[in-house]
Amino acid sequence: MNCEKSKDYMMKYFDGETNEADQLLFRQHLQDCSSCKDEYEQLEDIFTALETRTEVEPPDNFEAMVMDKVAIIEKEREERKAKRIVWLYNGTIILSIILILFYVADLRQVNLVSAFDKIGEYFTSFSSVTAAIIGVVKDLFVLLGNALLVVVDVAISIVKSYYYIFLALALMILLVQRLLNYLGGTYARKEAE
Repeated sequence: MNCEKSKDYMMKYFDGETNEADQLLFRQHLQDCSSCKDEYEQLEDIFTALETRTEVEPPDNFEAMVMDKVAIIEKEREERKAKRIVWLYNGTIILSIILILFYVADLRQVNLVSAFDKIGEYFTSFSSVTAAIIGVVKDLFVLLGNALLVVVDVAISIVKSYYYIFLALALMILLVQRLLNYLGGTYARKEAE
């Protein structure tokens, strides 16, 4: 056996995938070749170390510690997000006010006092539009409520119309059930005799 075949054969030897004749040739080659023998001994040391390794057990509260850290990180992330939203909201309001001031004042013709008067007019018209939208939404809810009442009234009238039919069906089911119980009991008594 040469060194190249020996190196190919070495892993098969450690995996136990060899026959006795090949093992004998391999051992003979190891006695004759010091470099293959050194490589074999190194691999043998590695496999021995792997077989005798001990597993590291995490502490009992490891999962709780990890979950606590995750909760802290999530809380910090939510706080940063909330702060960003507040800053963004406040910045948007300030920018909107500044833009409205520039628009209303037109930088050339209107002084700031009349600009504030115009802003008041815009906010008044905005509030009237908002009130109109709220009124429409209220009307929609009233309409939906009325539609729901109509559906309930129809369902009640159907139940009232077919009330006696429902009662007759329920009585028939009870009678059939009693008959089956009676027949089952007599059949069981006959079998017992």
